[in-house]
Amino acid sequence: MRLAAWFTLVALALPEQEPDEVKAGGKGVKMDYGPFLTSTVSRVKYKADTDLLAYKCLSIRVAPDATACFDTDLVRMAGGWTGGFLDYSNTHLVSYKGSLPTTIQGTLKFSTERPDGLGPLPKEIARWNGLYLHGDKVVLSYTVEGCPVLELPGFEQGVFTRTFRAGPSRKPLTMQLRAGDAAVSLVDPPAGHALLSGGRLLLPPLEKSVVFRVAIGGESRTALTDPAELVKGGPPRWSPVETKGVLGVGVGPYGVDTLTLPDPNPWNSWIRPTAMDFFSDGRAALCTWNGDVWTVSGIDDTLARLTWRRLATGLYEPLGLRIVDDKVHVLGRDQITRLHDLNGDGEADFYENFHNALINMASYHDFPFELHTDPEGNFYYARCGHRVESTVPLHGCVVKVSKDGSRHEVIATGLRAPNGLSVGPKGEITCSDNQGNWCPASRVNWVRKGGFYGYVPHSGTKEAPKDHDPPLCWIPQALDNSSGGQIWVTSDLWGPFKGKLLHTSYGTASLFHVPYELVDGQAQGGVVKFPLAFASGIMRGRFHPKDGQLYVCGMRGWQTTGVRDGCLQRVRYTGKPVHMVLAMRATRTGVDLEFPNPLDRETATNLDAWGALWWNYTWSEKYGSPDISVENPKKQGRDPVEIKSVKLSDDGRTVSLEIPGMRPVMQLLLKARLKSADGTPVPVELYSTVNRLP
Repeated sequence: MRLAAWFTLVALALPEQEPDEVKAGGKGVKMDYGPFLTSTVSRVKYKADTDLLAYKCLSIRVAPDATACFDTDLVRMAGGWTGGFLDYSNTHLVSYKGSLPTTIQGTLKFSTERPDGLGPLPKEIARWNGLYLHGDKVVLSYTVEGCPVLELPGFEQGVFTRTFRAGPSRKPLTMQLRAGDAAVSLVDPPAGHALLSGGRLLLPPLEKSVVFRVAIGGESRTALTDPAELVKGGPPRWSPVETKGVLGVGVGPYGVDTLTLPDPNPWNSWIRPTAMDFFSDGRAALCTWNGDVWTVSGIDDTLARLTWRRLATGLYEPLGLRIVDDKVHVLGRDQITRLHDLNGDGEADFYENFHNALINMASYHDFPFELHTDPEGNFYYARCGHRVESTVPLHGCVVKVSKDGSRHEVIATGLRAPNGLSVGPKGEITCSDNQGNWCPASRVNWVRKGGFYGYVPHSGTKEAPKDHDPPLCWIPQALDNSSGGQIWVTSDLWGPFKGKLLHTSYGTASLFHVPYELVDGQAQGGVVKFPLAFASGIMRGRFHPKDGQLYVCGMRGWQTTGVRDGCLQRVRYTGKPVHMVLAMRATRTGVDLEFPNPLDRETATNLDAWGALWWNYTWSEKYGSPDISVENPKKQGRDPVEIKSVKLSDDGRTVSLEIPGMRPVMQLLLKARLKSADGTPVPVELYSTVNRLP
């Protein structure tokens, strides 16, 4: 029975285990991860979900050479070891692409049996509330059958200790203290307790809170510390770091400025940004793949003095961050964590479990991506399906979480590796996916409730679907081999794109505009690349609440042309005219393209200035798809498309292309060499998808 042991402590006599040496050279090896690190922990290195100590484990440094491991899913102390902390040599923490979970580094001194089943216990049985930090001490907070518990793990003279504040409670509670002949002792146990057979401790109903200690492996001789004394905020642990930004140079309508990251820093923190958002006062918060959250102030026109503070540490490979009511919410592989600075010193003292229904697996692909909110305040994220068993819930889908974090529901299924999601000002949901099995090319999806987006192993149905919802647009591999997230333009100060949709490419470190339309409720459109370069694989973006400019962040890991390990950059509108496709509309006879500024009539209507190709893809379990002829589906390749005529509207802003035999097609490429009315060159390269004709 999963519930059987409340804080089960089973002491084991285990053979010595010599872990492999941590790989040298990885920046994450020497990183100070703080008092704890969240990860999946295995007893030994292995390639499958076996021999795991816990799927969601807080590894807590209780001494320089001793570690306690707490399972937040099952609300149990999973084990403790001496001789080191964690071996992360085969993880994302020390490499650009890890393969295995963390493993214990040292000798396991005690552990508890991990019950079968995945995910957290039902809330009425037990709930993980979060942790408090006070200096190097970690206080765990949880509730068991209505009984509030604070627990302070410790270590003294070779003895692991657990100091509890428990109660009040309405019913007796049984604690499993030991198995076999392991030495377990109590300090100040509550009145009315009873030692039962099998090493169990019976606690009576508690009218008020009691403080006591359990010692494993010997006796504890130090005075009791009430954990409640350590939950009001402790002294700061990290000093500020200052950097100077770099303003971009260029002559176009958009420039790219760089907010220099705090690397190097005194804690060897590997700064690989994965998500960001803004506070109402203009400061930014940014999370990293190695589990940090940093804040940065001084974001102004000059970027001359940026001040970085380390807000939080030890999170589980976070890939999403959203600030709501000036509270930072971070999406990791284990949960959505809400961070609280209890004493106003710029560092988080309480890491609240806002929502932890996420099912965690040991697969290195088991990523949850992005974190957004809709106009009602509900949260959304996407979960990877690639290399995760189809029977595991909440994978390969878009998940909605209620505003208070108490409920969740699956919105759509069939996602392979959706590293990006957005929610528009009217509640519109989009997400990306990457080329692979059942995904013939990268795609941007306009998500509808109940939609299925192609990745059959995570369709959520008993029988394999025969078809799938088409995307808003397909994107060829050369243009975007690994998609990031989307961003809705909410600013009046960023050129002509307010209300429009943007898309980021992690793989090619690129930014795209996504002109789209809805035809009978079906989204369709394309991508137009901004002529900009970014330092790393950008995948998240937000508009600044004060300067109205776009800020993007990203990292270098698997398969990206980005050369830096990470970046935070500003895409700044210079005020110069923008000459890009602003809107696309399919017609019965061709395509209309709208531009923000008038075009030169002679070049715009010159047939020789235009060219077009179209092709389809094959949806199958094979990795990706070749280009398939539209005219002859048995052939590979792209077909040339006749453009019979070109017309320009009276205001010079809309080009109407007449295409004989216009039809729905998965990929339509339109290219042109035009000029604006003022003589500026206007190159056109639009990769689009036509799902329906009006």
